[in-house]
Amino acid sequence: MNSLFHLAAASDWQAACPIGQYRAASLQSEGFIHFSFAHQWRLSQQRYCRGQEDLLLLRIDPSLLSGEVRIENGFPHLYGPLDCAAVVEVTRLAPAHDLRVGLACALRPGLEVLQQATAQGCRLVVLPELPFHRWCPAFRERDPQDEDNGRVAAQAQLARQSGLWLLGGSLENRRNTAYLWNPQGEVDLRYEKVHLPQEPGFWEADHYDPGSQPPGVSDGLGFPLGIQLCSDIQRPFGSMFLRHQGAAAIMVPRATESGTFANWRLVMQAMARMTACYVLSVNRPGPEFGVPLGGPSLVVGPDGQVLAEEEEPLTCVTLKHEAVVRARAEYPGYLAVPASVYAAAWAHS
Repeated sequence: MNSLFHLAAASDWQAACPIGQYRAASLQSEGFIHFSFAHQWRLSQQRYCRGQEDLLLLRIDPSLLSGEVRIENGFPHLYGPLDCAAVVEVTRLAPAHDLRVGLACALRPGLEVLQQATAQGCRLVVLPELPFHRWCPAFRERDPQDEDNGRVAAQAQLARQSGLWLLGGSLENRRNTAYLWNPQGEVDLRYEKVHLPQEPGFWEADHYDPGSQPPGVSDGLGFPLGIQLCSDIQRPFGSMFLRHQGAAAIMVPRATESGTFANWRLVMQAMARMTACYVLSVNRPGPEFGVPLGGPSLVVGPDGQVLAEEEEPLTCVTLKHEAVVRARAEYPGYLAVPASVYAAAWAHS
């Protein structure tokens, strides 16, 4: 059995450590301690621990437990106290709160745009695909000016100056890479685009290599966030993997043609509905080098309904934990995701 997880108040865990055994209140009231598998603990935090300031995530090695673990209703339960020696990692979690997000439709936004987002209550601003860059895939030829050339540092500085979280990106080491910076300008999450178009106006395979790592989830804002880049959202694999990890929102910076927006909206609505995640996407603002880029920023709720569709420089929306919890309790949100079945099938295909 892989690692198990438990959400504990820091004060309870600190009191248990000198004794060597941790006893949750449920051990007396229900006869067991609630555990989670890796894909379950984030939803448990959203459902039961919203706003809790002193929350810890305990990662547990089940081989070190002395009590019996039973799988009941899809969740692991420990019948007995938790041996502190079985806890192999302790992580302090940001409190789970609703999240106000701004989508900035600008290639090189200045500090004033982020200040506008702050004034509207945003804690995170999402930029389009490859901000601070020209749209180099418009051409087949590569140019040295299209390397990073300090763009990552400039965006990290923008995050520091604004005091906001910022999702941007750059071309680095031949990878189209998204970066989520915290307000200190530190990288909290990194993702490399996997699915690369290769057609007129989008000669992306001539400019960068596909990423080779699966997407991860950031918990730094108290709302589990994942990233897909543009055409990645046209394939369900990454989004479903984020859902399996417990992501509650998928951010999709993009560079798409205005005339194809209806197709992108359809895909993102379907992806939101299938994953029970918010999907947020902001586009490059207009035509570049003859490529008819442009189209609205889009926010889709976890029930698949469009919440915002605007061609504005800044679109702001509030993401609510309750909407995700509700969507995952309803069909098709509650359906299990047997990832191991599909992984085995892909491995032998």
